[in-house]
Amino acid sequence: MQLYYERLFILTCILYSASAAGYALYFLTQRPRVHAAGFWTGTAGLLMHTVILIARGLNSRGLPLSGLYESLSFFAWSIMLIYVLTERRSRSPVNGIFVLPLVNLLMFSALRMDNAVHPLPPALQSPWLGVHVSLCFLGYACFVLAFCFAVMYLWQESEVKSRKVDGFFFRLPSLELLDNLGYRSIVFGFIFLTLGIISGSFWAQKAWGRFWSWDPKETWSLILWLVYVVYLHGRLMRGWHGKKSAYLAIIGFMAMVFTYLGVNFLLPGLHSYLR
Repeated sequence: MQLYYERLFILTCILYSASAAGYALYFLTQRPRVHAAGFWTGTAGLLMHTVILIARGLNSRGLPLSGLYESLSFFAWSIMLIYVLTERRSRSPVNGIFVLPLVNLLMFSALRMDNAVHPLPPALQSPWLGVHVSLCFLGYACFVLAFCFAVMYLWQESEVKSRKVDGFFFRLPSLELLDNLGYRSIVFGFIFLTLGIISGSFWAQKAWGRFWSWDPKETWSLILWLVYVVYLHGRLMRGWHGKKSAYLAIIGFMAMVFTYLGVNFLLPGLHSYLR
């Protein structure tokens, strides 16, 4: 069974890598067939990845999140799922050149981790696990996309200001589209994160007898939530668009990375299950 998982996971990594190469080639050539090949290869990888998660979940009798290997894998799957849905709706294929490398980074990092199927710790054996963690990771995935849109926005905006536009400039989505895509990604990410925090509070009440304990993960989740509150307040109430929104999206991304990984390694607490 372990060999089965390893082979499927390596095949998924190959598909995601081929998809990333396809998007990079499309960025250079602008050929629709190349984009189609990159998109459908990535979609095939997503389907294969889904099979792996289902199989491991059935084997461990719960959501496969018992260690860092499964956590990184699930995060990569979440990003790919949100990206595929976003591309189908926005019809802006060039975004894949930024998103797929991040997916591959997570997948190849997972390959270096212990991939054995371990039973869930007693504290994680709850139906709330799937609800809470899935919502948080979907929120994180949306924030990753918002980060990519912000980087593209700042790149294109700097090209406009420099008045030395290179050939890549015309291959990027418009500034307005990038700004709107980033905003929508953060709105959905904020909703997912809020629901994830709420579900985690109910889980904490059942597991530890209190809704909030100021555990490092809880504290940084609140900080992350407040960063995006500032983003949405500035956007809706003060008219912050463009560069201000992009910089806040990047700050939010850095806070998300620390909340997800930094806290587990630097600030041990009740949520230190991913080592």
